[in-house]
Amino acid sequence: MRKLILFCAVMLSMTAHAQWRVGATAGADYNIFSMDKQYQSDWNLEKRWGATMGITGQYDVYDWLGVRADLNWTQKNYRRYRSRIPIDHKYYNDYLLLPVMASLSVGGEQLRGFVNLGVYGGYWLSSHREGTELSTFTSKYYKFSEKVEFNDERDQRWDLGFVGGAGVEYRFANRWAAQAEVRCYYSTTSIQKQYMRVKDYRYNSTIAFQAGVSYCF
Repeated sequence: MRKLILFCAVMLSMTAHAQWRVGATAGADYNIFSMDKQYQSDWNLEKRWGATMGITGQYDVYDWLGVRADLNWTQKNYRRYRSRIPIDHKYYNDYLLLPVMASLSVGGEQLRGFVNLGVYGGYWLSSHREGTELSTFTSKYYKFSEKVEFNDERDQRWDLGFVGGAGVEYRFANRWAAQAEVRCYYSTTSIQKQYMRVKDYRYNSTIAFQAGVSYCF
């Protein structure tokens, strides 16, 4: 009986502190693309900026602990180019990401700091590339801009990894809060399947700088 009373008291306490919130975020991201260049020493990789935006929902169990889930459109862009000849490829990749995180916060009623930690799943929606290439028929350089068609044997479109972020929140009205956050998505899934004899792993790590507004019920 005492255990039942204690359990009910804990549940009532959690209900008293619980609060739902929904909102939207937008910002910029900086993608770090990595791969083993192997014998292609003349090829270089360059980090590139992109955009990110999405919607967010959070359930606050206590004022310092919540469970947060976002649904984001995020770009993971990068550049590959050669040092000695003007071959240059810029890639623009669109992803749909679903991070699920524990949100820990400290501070007062108006201004708080928070940390988000969790995992994410994602899907590679589309890819586009542009730049300069060498024609094998005319031996001349030409400009190109084209959609990249996915190949089921080569391309891994599912994305899984870890996510973490830190930021500040300001309650500027009774039920409204604004946030600014720096977040990192660390992918554990190669974007290329290992369909050839030589292993060719390629990964994205993405840092997002985002701001958002939430309505607290």
